[in-house]
Amino acid sequence: MGAAPILSVPPRPAPAPRVAISATPAPPPAPTAEADTRIYTPSELPANIQRDLPKLVIGGAMYSETPANRMLIINSQVFHEGDKLTSDLVLQEIRLKSAVLKYKGYRYGVSY
Repeated sequence: MGAAPILSVPPRPAPAPRVAISATPAPPPAPTAEADTRIYTPSELPANIQRDLPKLVIGGAMYSETPANRMLIINSQVFHEGDKLTSDLVLQEIRLKSAVLKYKGYRYGVSY
């Protein structure tokens, strides 16, 4: 009787690593350099930022070619470019029919 043939068995592939799935959604990304230059619409902002945005009622505006002469009436108070409306909200720019505000690193525009 002859010796039984030796069969070669290929090694088993390693199992794919398991990915943990969290029930808690990941927080939205922090503002990037793009967020500092891009002007979002309020609806494009991350959900947590939209939820925390202070309510603003624009009652009037005065636009001028000279930035120092521009003003915006928000919540019955007069503001100029660069003014802080709250500790986290700054009126960056007043345009002819819109304004750019910055909140927690995100720039967004509002029309009036």
